[in-house]
Amino acid sequence: MKKVEPIEFLKDRVYLGAYAHTPKDTETTVYFTVDDALPYNPFHLDFGPLNAGHLYRFAVALHEILAENEDKAVMFYSYPDPRYRANAACLLCCYMVLIQSWPPHLALAPIAQAEPPFMPFRDAGYSTADFILTIQDVVYGCWRAKEKGFLDLRHFNLDEYEQYEKVDQGDFNELPPHYIAFASPQQEDFLTPLDHAFNNVLDYFETHNVQLVVRLNSILYDARQFEQRGIKHVDMIFDDGTVPTMDMVKKFVGAAECIIEQGGKIAVHCKAGLGRTGCLIGAHLIYSYGFTAAECIAYMRFLRPGMVVGPQQHWLYLHQNEFRDWKRTMVVSDTPSYKLANLRPLVPIADQQCKLRQQLSALQDQIRRKEEQLGSLGASAVTHDSILPSTPPPKTPERSILGDMDHCNSILPAPTPGQPRKNSPSPAHRSGSVGISAIRPKRYISTSHDTVYNSDEEREGSIASARRVVSSRQMPSRQPSRSVSVSVCEDVEGSLIVTASHSPSRRPSHQQQLRSPSKQLDFDQENDMKKSPLRVRSASRRQASVRQVSGETGVRKVSRTKRS
Repeated sequence: MKKVEPIEFLKDRVYLGAYAHTPKDTETTVYFTVDDALPYNPFHLDFGPLNAGHLYRFAVALHEILAENEDKAVMFYSYPDPRYRANAACLLCCYMVLIQSWPPHLALAPIAQAEPPFMPFRDAGYSTADFILTIQDVVYGCWRAKEKGFLDLRHFNLDEYEQYEKVDQGDFNELPPHYIAFASPQQEDFLTPLDHAFNNVLDYFETHNVQLVVRLNSILYDARQFEQRGIKHVDMIFDDGTVPTMDMVKKFVGAAECIIEQGGKIAVHCKAGLGRTGCLIGAHLIYSYGFTAAECIAYMRFLRPGMVVGPQQHWLYLHQNEFRDWKRTMVVSDTPSYKLANLRPLVPIADQQCKLRQQLSALQDQIRRKEEQLGSLGASAVTHDSILPSTPPPKTPERSILGDMDHCNSILPAPTPGQPRKNSPSPAHRSGSVGISAIRPKRYISTSHDTVYNSDEEREGSIASARRVVSSRQMPSRQPSRSVSVSVCEDVEGSLIVTASHSPSRRPSHQQQLRSPSKQLDFDQENDMKKSPLRVRSASRRQASVRQVSGETGVRKVSRTKRS
């Protein structure tokens, strides 16, 4: 047989080897193996991987040897048989990940190019092994469970683990964080006393917050044994060696989610607690934590060897993406199912939304009928509020005027003016100090045809006074009838400019009305100013005096009190 070269994990400290004979310790190296001390218990042709109890005992032994031989290298070796080599390599890699917290790729790097290559693991079934697990799958499965926080060997109860995995003690294993996989309890007669294994199961479940038991095989015991202890019991029976339907998986996942929400655990069993049990627990692990199918199977076998058999492995592999997608396409129903012990299955989100719409429609019909019965708006409003809590209409929050500014040297409008419009006049040039006159653009107020377009209600007094003075200077009636057009504007210094002109009385045509830009601009300003609380000081403080205007036209500057 070709010699297998040692593999270095920690330089001058930890090595992995394979020897057909028992090597003797030297001055620089200590040799040890667990092939005989920690054997794998096969179901058929399966040979590994070694379980969590094996890893725990291996870690204790390795630490003792390292502590006793601080100046020597430790060679962990196995027989050259491919099965023993695979178990030893997998055990050491998992130790590096779970105990030494190595990342998976560093733990796997030393064995990546090993010669001869390491043998992959197979299932515990009796048929041809057509699905394999590699050491990499096992390492990544353990690493993912560690990262999720439910595989911590520092708090591992070795005595309890090794006790209850025995057939005569109950034949069950915990699969953290929420599951227990176990073989079916059996009663020859429902009236006969329970055996020791069944009593162990009942006592353990009652003290470890198991709230649901799911039976997947034919009836071999009385379900009331669990129900009398306050544990729900559900049957989801399907044939041995087969896979569950998708409808059954949705029911199981939904029921498990309900129990997990309540802080409980779910116990699942088939005849041996391996194949069918692994299908449903594996589907929920993939759904909840994003395991790949290979990682999920490896993790379950690390805690309960032999789980998931034959075509069930391919079933998990083929549907793993679908199970992960359920996290965003499915939701736990809000309607309890009698067949699920009043738990709720998974349903499509679209179906749940449709159901909610139907419930809302029925509620609206109920409100409508009550309103018709009461026959009055006030009473119907009260009825509506009593059925559906009223919520105020959405309101745009008001903006703070000054915010948290400590000092403000400029005059700011309060609150902020309205939004600009495309047909609004452009604001005047805003250079220099900012004041009221600089903020407001120059305005023209036309009084032609007895129509006043005023954007400042408080200035009506001053403008009306100016119109009366100019109108009193009209030409004698013997002259041709002419109308007076008065325009009042504001210059940049804050004074009013009054412009008066006489023109023959003539009503403008429709085209002229449409072409008159002043009306459109003034009207837009009027709308903007109505929306804005920006106001100048009252007309009473302006004390505008309009001088006499002579001739047909006249332009005079109107003095007023200067704004502060």
